[in-house]
Amino acid sequence: MRHALHILIAIASLAIAWHVANLPTALKHSAGPAEADRKSDKDSTPPVHALPRPPVSTGQFRGLAVQLHAGADVYEEYHRLIPEIAALGADTVLFVVHGWQTHAGTLDLHLSPQKTASAEGLGRLLDLAALHGMRRIVMPIVLLKNPRNGEWRGKIIPPGHDWDGWFKRYRQFMVHWADLAEKHKVEVLMVGSELIKSEAYTERWHDTIKEIRQHYRGKLGYSSNWDHYQTSKIGFWGDLDFVGMTTYYELAKGPNPDIGEVDANWARIKREILSFQKEVDKPILFTEVGWCSQEGAAKEGWNYYAKQEATEAGRREQAVLYESFMKCWTDEPSVGGIIWWEWDRSAGGKTDYGYTPRGKLAETILRMWLANGKAPGARESATAMPTSQPTN
Repeated sequence: MRHALHILIAIASLAIAWHVANLPTALKHSAGPAEADRKSDKDSTPPVHALPRPPVSTGQFRGLAVQLHAGADVYEEYHRLIPEIAALGADTVLFVVHGWQTHAGTLDLHLSPQKTASAEGLGRLLDLAALHGMRRIVMPIVLLKNPRNGEWRGKIIPPGHDWDGWFKRYRQFMVHWADLAEKHKVEVLMVGSELIKSEAYTERWHDTIKEIRQHYRGKLGYSSNWDHYQTSKIGFWGDLDFVGMTTYYELAKGPNPDIGEVDANWARIKREILSFQKEVDKPILFTEVGWCSQEGAAKEGWNYYAKQEATEAGRREQAVLYESFMKCWTDEPSVGGIIWWEWDRSAGGKTDYGYTPRGKLAETILRMWLANGKAPGARESATAMPTSQPTN
């Protein structure tokens, strides 16, 4: 009897060893003791390798952005958002990952173990998105730990104007993400975002993009600020596959605008952007299309500190801005992608005044657009109600 028990134990051990050995390499999760302790006992998500893989779409990217504000536990914190985004009808997810400097005048760009997504965790998220049939865009950005007087990455000037030193660190930063993007066959990698002061140094950007291409064979883009995309300001568009840009224009003079005012402003802005697009002859990838559900978002779309109050009028204003953008840009052939900003872990809904459309009128309009490929009509928008249930 004891001999038979030993045989059974040996057979079971061999079976377990065979199963582990045959897992896809990219999906093995080698968590250390500290990371294992952080995992939730409530996490019942199926293993990534066990999920069915729907066909991946082609054509214009239509998706949502997810900012990854976590380190080694990034997968545990954010994996539930991936099936939610797929259920919205999106075919793309843009993952925002962060590098950190102390402030805009330092030369210490680095990856933070606590705040920068780990390569292993981001890799699992990328694989999960692919298994849900979505394409992936990775957009590394630089954040400031202790900004001075409201400065941000667009104001970065290294000490002593040591741009050679700063670009050396920045290339190291980008090569890290390029290697990861290549390993997981990511469709698009953004080589930067809104680094306005650096954009004048065209040759250094040529060198940076050339080095990134040595590590990554997919498509490349750069996400320019909404008011700083022109060829007189950025001279390296020719090195890239996509012209990325944000959408935080002044679309109204005050809060609670009529959609006609917003439409008219978009028509003017569109003419300017399309004139630029013909000059560079590259498809446009809108990397940040979004507005807070705050009254006044149409005037200063970038200013999420403006009011910080959740109101029905604010949610209506957000919906108006969604619908107007859809009407203006949906059928424009020069647009290679539209990414909505953003889908996050918040509950959304009536008490939320942030960018997420979750549980708001904007979500219903977004679902219509993703399902039908066109902007909803005025009648549909007027009667639309949010369809999702906020989650914690």
